[in-house]
Amino acid sequence: MYYNYRTHCSHPQHVLVRCQYSNNSVHACNLCDAGFRGLIGLRCKACDFDIHEACADYFQPATNSFAHPWHGLALGRVADDDRACDLCAEECPRGSFVYRCVPCGFDVHPLCTMFPAKVKSPLHPDHELAMVPAGSAAAVAMAPAVVGQNYCLCSGCGEAFGGWFYRCGTCGVGLHVECLNGARIKPRAGGGGQSAGAGSSQGNGGGGGGGGRLKPSRSSLVGKFLLRAAVRVAVDAATNGLASAVLGGGGGGGGDCDDT
Repeated sequence: MYYNYRTHCSHPQHVLVRCQYSNNSVHACNLCDAGFRGLIGLRCKACDFDIHEACADYFQPATNSFAHPWHGLALGRVADDDRACDLCAEECPRGSFVYRCVPCGFDVHPLCTMFPAKVKSPLHPDHELAMVPAGSAAAVAMAPAVVGQNYCLCSGCGEAFGGWFYRCGTCGVGLHVECLNGARIKPRAGGGGQSAGAGSSQGNGGGGGGGGRLKPSRSSLVGKFLLRAAVRVAVDAATNGLASAVLGGGGGGGGDCDDT
């Protein structure tokens, strides 16, 4: 039996109405920032607040992350400007939700907590890749011959890493999240591109609040690539299938939402 109302820690001031969003809904989830596209969601019309039902089930008041094992992370809204996610390195706008360790100033988008610690990639099928921060000892070990140049390049697209990335500890191959399935590979003329397995260190404090790393939209990094073929199995295993429900389509039951 479907319920029509429920509460969630992200919006404790009002009860949320459970409803079915249309396929052309213009709403975006306040927790993961992804669209609805016919999904079931929870809405507070008075506050224009919307979250996926799957997000309400998965994102709780506190969580833990392999990327910050020393302390737990608490869900809350960003109160100031110039904050960025320590995993994907993209901005956390004022008023958006993050999981944060207050003593350490460590911030992670709710959606980025779905990144698995290890994945497989068709670009490097022989070994698992582990997520590491740019500038860490693991990243430095990728290419000690060019450490002094103080940058770290993706083995797929040849561009610098801005936050955490996936690395093979055996071969030194490093890949952006969005390059795991080859999405950003492009021809590089004149031999100037970075070959597979090369790279070096970017000294940004392990993906922390380094300057010049804010980007205009995290959805381009996370929403479009997180669940593609190269990482979907690993992500679904890590989240008991909830990741597909959050960013996928389908669903039924509940009342209709007013998308106007």
